[in-house]
Amino acid sequence: MPWSERLQFALRQSLDRGRGLSAFLSRLSMIGLVLALALLLSVMSVMNGFEKEMRERILGLVPHVTLRAYTPMLDWQARRTQLLTMPNVLAVNAFYDTDVLFVRGTRVEATRLLGVDSDTLQRYQPLLSPALAQLDEQQLILGAMLAKRLGAVVGDRLTLLAPTESGDRQTQTARPKRYVVAALLATGTELDEKLAIADLSSVAAFAGAGGQISGLALQVADLFDAPQLRRDIARTLPPTQYVSDWTSSQGNLYAAIRLSRDIITLLLLSIIAVAAFNVVSSLALVVTDRRRAIAMLSALGASSRDIQAIFLLQGLVIGVIGAAIGSLAGLSLAFAAPHLAQGLEGLLGVQLLNTDVYPLAFLPVDIRLRDFVIADLAAIVLCVLAAVLPARRAANMPVAEILAS
Repeated sequence: MPWSERLQFALRQSLDRGRGLSAFLSRLSMIGLVLALALLLSVMSVMNGFEKEMRERILGLVPHVTLRAYTPMLDWQARRTQLLTMPNVLAVNAFYDTDVLFVRGTRVEATRLLGVDSDTLQRYQPLLSPALAQLDEQQLILGAMLAKRLGAVVGDRLTLLAPTESGDRQTQTARPKRYVVAALLATGTELDEKLAIADLSSVAAFAGAGGQISGLALQVADLFDAPQLRRDIARTLPPTQYVSDWTSSQGNLYAAIRLSRDIITLLLLSIIAVAAFNVVSSLALVVTDRRRAIAMLSALGASSRDIQAIFLLQGLVIGVIGAAIGSLAGLSLAFAAPHLAQGLEGLLGVQLLNTDVYPLAFLPVDIRLRDFVIADLAAIVLCVLAAVLPARRAANMPVAEILAS
């Protein structure tokens, strides 16, 4: 029997629009596979989105490696020049940060004020509203959620209080200063809750540090090279200086997102395995339902290989069609997921994703072709393997006994 005829029989058994048991079971197998793939691919796209936004929005703004000192860092310019010669280092910028209190009327918020230079400010440009080329000594940038808690908008004046040691170093006083909100930073991440940025020299003078800095912030080409770079830098540092990387501040969150993605993927792959097992049971029942047709086909000259090939091809057809429809459904669901989340928030009147709890305030999606290809191939292979046992059973059926009954 040529392969074209074998495929014709397989398609007829898989796509028959009749009301027979075999047609119903084939459609049921496809539906199970479609649902499993649609859930897997849509959820994987969302988890990929969380990983991507975490990497680009949060880790793209925070320093990859940070160099600090226990004593005033007087040689920081020479150290900066040395660090720029190291491989994979893209930028080295000075910064000064200090704990402050924001006061606006009766509202008070404690956070950390970060002083940056003009080069560092460029990284925040796409996320600022309004756009801001540079900061003067009286301006600052507030995270959107921090500004919301203070009830501040662009153009408002805020009073900042920073602790300053007195001359005898036994007591501390609060140094006040007035700043104007020049722009809001809206990253859609937890950075909006706590970030306040001002000019480097302004912050250092406000904190009473003169021309000193808190440390040097390094950006590297590949953020996963940061731990190795930290170790390389640590070997060259004097005892008064220390170095850390992003894994100490954001590593647990990033690892948790990747672990959640792997666990969810494993769970949803098990659903595909269950759907493939459903193909085994469905085809086994198809063999029982079509035993007289199989016996007649064998009596007309079809060999055992022909019968096996027909059922293997039926498993392949179920896998291919289920994978194709499941991929389209998963793609549609992934595209619709952010809009569905927004609609649900509007319907319930609550914010489902809040940066007080989650790293992002929106549902991200990152659709990767590789995930779709791997999932589809796995589904097709499982369906073909699931058809092996029913195919062998069909090929070994006693033709004479069935025709005589």
